[in-house]
Amino acid sequence: MSTPSVVRVPGPLTEHVPGFEAHLVDRGYANRTVMAHLQGMVRLSQWLERRRVTPQDLDAQVIGRFVAGIDPRGRRRVSCTSFLLLDYLRSAGAVPEPVPLVPSPLEDLLNAYRRWLVEERSLAPLTVQNYLRTAERFCQETCAGERDRLPALEVSDVSGFVLRSARTRSARTVNEVVVNLRSWLKFLYGHGVITTPLAGATPWMARGTMAMLPRTVPPGTAQRLLESCDRTKIAGLRDYAIISLLARLGLRAAEVAALELGDIDWRAGQVMIRSKGGWRDPLPLPVDVGEAIVDYLKVRDPAEAVRQVFLHVNAPKGPVIASTVRSVVREACGRCGLEDVGSHRLRHGAASQMLAAGVPLYEIGQVLRHRDAKTTALYAKVDLASLMTVAKAWPGSAR
Repeated sequence: MSTPSVVRVPGPLTEHVPGFEAHLVDRGYANRTVMAHLQGMVRLSQWLERRRVTPQDLDAQVIGRFVAGIDPRGRRRVSCTSFLLLDYLRSAGAVPEPVPLVPSPLEDLLNAYRRWLVEERSLAPLTVQNYLRTAERFCQETCAGERDRLPALEVSDVSGFVLRSARTRSARTVNEVVVNLRSWLKFLYGHGVITTPLAGATPWMARGTMAMLPRTVPPGTAQRLLESCDRTKIAGLRDYAIISLLARLGLRAAEVAALELGDIDWRAGQVMIRSKGGWRDPLPLPVDVGEAIVDYLKVRDPAEAVRQVFLHVNAPKGPVIASTVRSVVREACGRCGLEDVGSHRLRHGAASQMLAAGVPLYEIGQVLRHRDAKTTALYAKVDLASLMTVAKAWPGSAR
């Protein structure tokens, strides 16, 4: 790669230019992107010089003041450059790490709750984040953020919190809040913070579990998404393999992102799925899906030491996450002129196809790795033709 260091950076950041440039190159940034970041470094260095601020004093607050004075049209790029530079300077020891704040008693308890969710419950990072958000909001509303007031919680505090949530949220969202809150209350009771088991005091919003059909996709949607992938490029090969896993095996986005090279047993034609709750579930690997993965692995950067199968195509390098998988589906829908069907609807579509092919519900549940048979039973509603044969005629109808 040619060196973009034709950009001259005056001021206190001059000595850090070679290291920052090499850092960007190592992370896979393109030549023009490195150039743009160095130009942003020029603006920051000049600003530091005018205000007589040394690089050692650089932190998030200083960057915030610098970015606030930038024209809004260029603020995002300069902000990105500044924080990339701050991360590099900290890793190089040129800037001290931020002094950790002393956590409050409530923050200590929430951190213990976080560890419990990860270590004892094996929940995914996004789920942990949602649970913590509900727990923190509950404490702010009922205890003003003071840990010492938690033991005095009453049933009315719990029910009042849920009812206030119901004023601005749908029944489905409120029930998700209830699930999160029950987890928090069970943790508090199990760890002796409260002496009354308040989890049972959370009201449940009425919402029939069999009232709606699962949101599946129209026939042929998965094939259209696959055909939209340009398999002459690395990104297209990766996206084709990702969509194949979603549509053929009904994987969740997080399961695709977590797939590692060692999870695939090529001789046995089997793939080990890292499912919700820390479960490891084996599934047969269809030939076409296996071939799609192999085609991608042949062109994937062999220098990457990470074990995950799917990597970012653009910088910064590294394994994809669940949101990347969802973006792959969203971009494929855009290429096809479709609305965003979402990665999870491809999972519903895989279940519907199996049901239409005569696969028993219990086998569909095994493929989708449902822990509760009632979850799989929802797909029985999709087979409307069969349901019509057992449905009673409406009084007064022609049937």
